[in-house]
Amino acid sequence: MKRIINLLLLLFVSTSSFAQGHYNGSSFNPNDYFAPHAGFIIPVWYGYANMNYYNKQGNKSDQLINPTPNNPTTLNIEQNVKTHSFILMAIYGGKGKILNADWGMMIIPTLNSPTASIALDYYSQQTGAGRYNFTNKSLGFGDMYIQPIWLSWKDGKFKYALNYGVWAPTGKYEPNSLDNGGHGYWSHNIRGALQYKPQPKINLSIAPTFEINQWQKDTDFKEGSHLTVDLGGSYLLNSRGDEVGVFGHYTKQVSDDKGTEGSFLSDQTAGVGGFVSYWIVPKKIGAMARITQNFATESRFGGMAVQAGVNILIPSKSASH
Repeated sequence: MKRIINLLLLLFVSTSSFAQGHYNGSSFNPNDYFAPHAGFIIPVWYGYANMNYYNKQGNKSDQLINPTPNNPTTLNIEQNVKTHSFILMAIYGGKGKILNADWGMMIIPTLNSPTASIALDYYSQQTGAGRYNFTNKSLGFGDMYIQPIWLSWKDGKFKYALNYGVWAPTGKYEPNSLDNGGHGYWSHNIRGALQYKPQPKINLSIAPTFEINQWQKDTDFKEGSHLTVDLGGSYLLNSRGDEVGVFGHYTKQVSDDKGTEGSFLSDQTAGVGGFVSYWIVPKKIGAMARITQNFATESRFGGMAVQAGVNILIPSKSASH
């Protein structure tokens, strides 16, 4: 198992920082914004992504910064960014009600090599003109997502959810380091969600997420806030619970970067994808696969991502099936 990031820096004469925040749209399936049944769910995932950088015009580009009379900085890269990640999730569906809502909690530790944006952050901190090769095959812990507030209400054909989660900077981060595994800052995710069930086998959902980022460790940089709107639908194939679905998202930076080391390039991206799930052992062990393709990407990395994994369910004794 390898994860390789190869980038070639041709010319860079000042210091800037680039980031994209922590939350990526289409990270969850359409039904995953709502609290689960009582008990534990342990998903184990492998993810692969093939990324490219797109400039502010939305074109694939080897030039990250277009020089201007006021800012003569130029950063060029040779694009070849492939990432591999392992994600072990722990989900708990609580018993009873909180504020008359079903409730749960989620924690997502990650094991990966530096992501495309982390590699880009390394380049952005080089302080002199020159040629830098970045080839990283290391593997380490990334930043961790913790969702302590996960509330869902049901009213007829509708479901509503309110979630709060935080990305903790548990991955290694040091300025100018080749083997960073994290972004070096906290991110807060505030999410609402709505689901409509027009027929017993069909679910439709929409979920906006507002991400607020804090200052990056040991740098004078704060990534701007992002707003992501996820939407999608799923179709139940049979009484076993096997399912197929589609999803999409749109992400837009809605506030400016802060500090003296920011790139100050407002970014956006959109994506579409699909998933399929199959119960190997009904209601106990399931397999799932997903694919996402980004488009309309500006001032950030985007591309194709594929995930596959298994879900292990441990229902509470009093939970209904």
